[in-house]
Amino acid sequence: MTPPSSAAERAHRPPEWLQRLAVAVSDGVVWVADGAIAWANDRLVGLAGCGTDVVGTTLEDLLVDLEGTLPEAGAAAVRCRIRRPGGAPRVVLCRCAWSGGEGGSSAFVIQDVTHRHRLEQELLEAGRELADLHRELESQRDLLRVERAEREELLSVVSHELRTPVTVIGGYHRLLLSEEVGALTSEQRKFLEESGKSCQRLGAFIENLIEASRATRGHEVLEVGRAPIAPVIHEVAAMFRPLLEERDLRLSFELAPAASEGRFDRVRIEQVLSNLIGNAVKFTPRGGTIEIATRAVATPKDPWVRRWVEVSVSDDGPGIAAADRERVFEPYVQLGEGGGSGLGLGLAICRRLVQAHGGAIRLEERVGGGCRFSFTLPAEAPQRAASDRTLAEDEGA
Repeated sequence: MTPPSSAAERAHRPPEWLQRLAVAVSDGVVWVADGAIAWANDRLVGLAGCGTDVVGTTLEDLLVDLEGTLPEAGAAAVRCRIRRPGGAPRVVLCRCAWSGGEGGSSAFVIQDVTHRHRLEQELLEAGRELADLHRELESQRDLLRVERAEREELLSVVSHELRTPVTVIGGYHRLLLSEEVGALTSEQRKFLEESGKSCQRLGAFIENLIEASRATRGHEVLEVGRAPIAPVIHEVAAMFRPLLEERDLRLSFELAPAASEGRFDRVRIEQVLSNLIGNAVKFTPRGGTIEIATRAVATPKDPWVRRWVEVSVSDDGPGIAAADRERVFEPYVQLGEGGGSGLGLGLAICRRLVQAHGGAIRLEERVGGGCRFSFTLPAEAPQRAASDRTLAEDEGA
């Protein structure tokens, strides 16, 4: 029969296998008997920072914020802090790994989760900040929506209210220049021609306003048809003749015979050309040259063979930095010298109209300096690639 003293000693010491296992694991392990810590592995001693003094104390003395009670076997781990004399407490998880031994002994695992706890707190704080930013962003979005709606309404009203008087002024202006109501002196004709240029600029400005208000409401209707493109280019260019002469600018054409026709809405493409040529006139220095060219292009990677016409307007002005060549197509963006007039809507409207045709518009540096704006228009309706047509015919046969 085992002496009573030997039985008591065994109750206060963990089994040998448990001691060996506790030494191998990375978490702290304590053996509690009769309510006191009877044994602890080196990891737990290191966490507590109190050497072998941990033996003989209780878990309630060692741990802080135990939520009122020690966890039972099979229960969830309890998050608390472990006291560390002379050091900051560390956050740990305490769980009962085994209980029911002689003398009410139990084994507890103490896992250091300080780093995880710190990360969780940082994540929680970041979540709060993100929620605050989200609320602020939503507030700014609401404000932006209101401002945008007000601006669109203003654009629509102002543009339509200005269009009628400008049309009337232009009509009387042409009547005076025709001399149907009386002869003009050379000085009077000069004054009328100068005022006509300003009236034309104002008319183009109003058209841009109307296009901008139409775009925000999704009112985009194209009347696409096959037509020669050279007459459109020449007619739009002719509208700028007074400005070209005033600035001593030369206009050159290089229109490829292979790109003579396209499928487009004539009125819309006139707007695109008018904006591009107007920009070129604005930024080309006195005595400079503006080049308008066309060429045929194709998209060989497209499963639908479709020929395209590329139209380009080049100037020898100061050019635009590569980093800003995409931004110029955004609404209300104005870059470069002399870009302070207008609202910065012209190129944004150009992009929208070209994309509505299925094409693309881009800006690149002109060889020798300056800007080269180019846009594409479909030259024909889409057709299945020749290889696909042949395959379909063979299958049909």
